[in-house]
Amino acid sequence: MVTRRTLDLNRIRELLQRRRREILSANEGAHRELTALKNQERDPEYEENAQSELADYTLSSLMESQRREIMLIDAALRRMDMGVFGECVDCGFEIPIERLEALPFAIRCEEDASIHELETRGGPMASPSL
Repeated sequence: MVTRRTLDLNRIRELLQRRRREILSANEGAHRELTALKNQERDPEYEENAQSELADYTLSSLMESQRREIMLIDAALRRMDMGVFGECVDCGFEIPIERLEALPFAIRCEEDASIHELETRGGPMASPSL
C-alpha cells in the first residue's frame, strides 16, 4: 500500500533529480564561459583586467555554490535509497513533509535544527542567524 508520505517523498525525489540536472547543465555553461574568459586575450588596460578578474571570480563562486548544492542533492538521494530520508538524525522522528518540501536537504526536524544551530553558534547566548 502506497501512503501519502511515500507519494510526497517520490515527488521530492523527482524535484531533486530535476534540480540536479538543471545545475549540471548550468555548470557546463558557466565552465564554458570561464574557459572562454581565460582564453581571451587580456587587454593591458587595468579596468578591463579588473572586470575580467571580477567575472572570473563570480563564475568560480557560482560553480562552487553549484558543486555544494549537487553534494547536498546527492546526499539526500542516497538517504532516499537507504530508506532514511525524512528521518531526523537526532531524534529519529519523521521530519514534516512541509519542511522537506521547503528544504529537501534537511536532516533534522525544526526543533533539533534550532538546537543544533544554537550549539554550533556558541550556545544560548549566541546571536541567532537571520
